[in-house]
Amino acid sequence: MNGPIFEALKRTLKAKGLTYRTLAERMGVSEPTVKRIFHEKNCKLDRLMEICVAADVELENVLGAMNRGPGPANRVAPEIERRLAARPALLFVFIMLSEKFTAEGIMRSQGLSEASMFLYLRDLEELGLVALGRGLSARLLVDTPIQWDFEGPLKPHFEMTNKNFVGWALGHMEEGATFISFSRRMRPQTAEMLRREADDLAERARLLAHHDQHTTPEDQLIGYKWTFAFGATPFPAIMPIGPHPRDAGARAAKERRALPA
Repeated sequence: MNGPIFEALKRTLKAKGLTYRTLAERMGVSEPTVKRIFHEKNCKLDRLMEICVAADVELENVLGAMNRGPGPANRVAPEIERRLAARPALLFVFIMLSEKFTAEGIMRSQGLSEASMFLYLRDLEELGLVALGRGLSARLLVDTPIQWDFEGPLKPHFEMTNKNFVGWALGHMEEGATFISFSRRMRPQTAEMLRREADDLAERARLLAHHDQHTTPEDQLIGYKWTFAFGATPFPAIMPIGPHPRDAGARAAKERRALPA
C-alpha cells in the first residue's frame, strides 16, 4: 500500500478523534503494531480492511479522499477584495462556491433564477475567480480554503453576517441551533488552554466536513456555520452601565449650580 492511502487514513482518524491506541483496541492488536503499520505505510489488503472497520469508514471513501486533504489557506488579491466589497451579493456567491456549494445548490438556498445565477458566475469569471463551463458549471480558480483579510474592506460584511447568524441562532434554539454564551473569571493560562482546545475542535470540524464533501452526494449535504469568539471581555464596551440615574441627575444639577449666572 502506498503513502496517500495512509495519509487519507490519518486525516480520517484525526477527524473522528481516534487515537492509535483506540484503533488498536478495536482491532485486537497492540498499539505498537498499529503505529508500525502507519509508519511503514504498508500492509496487506485484509489488514487495511480491518483498520477501516475499526475506524468506521468505508475503504472506497478513504480511496476517494486520497490526495484531497485540505491544503494551506490562500488569499485573493487586495484589489479583488475591494471589488467584492462593493458587491456583497457577488461576494456571498463566491464564498458559497468556495464552501463547495454547487450553482444549483446556491440557486435553491437563495431562491435565485437560472439567469441571475449565470450572471453572477459571469461576473466572477470577469474577476478571474472562476472559469465557466457548460450551463451553470463553474471551476474555482482560487485554491481553497481562502483566508480573507478580516481587517480589510470586507470587514463590515463579515461583521454583518456573523451578527445575522447569532441573531438567527438565538431565535432558532428550539429547532436545532446552538448558542452558548457565558463569562467567567480565570487565569490567562487557563484561557490559553481553552483556546487551543477550541482550535483543535475547529480543525476536527473542518476535516470532517472535508471528508463529507468528497464522499457524500451534494444533495445530502447541509450548510452549517461555526462562529466562535473568545477573549478577555471588554465589559464596558459590550455591557455598558454608566452612572445610576439618580446619581447622574444629582451630578447634572450640581454642574448647573456651578455654572456662572
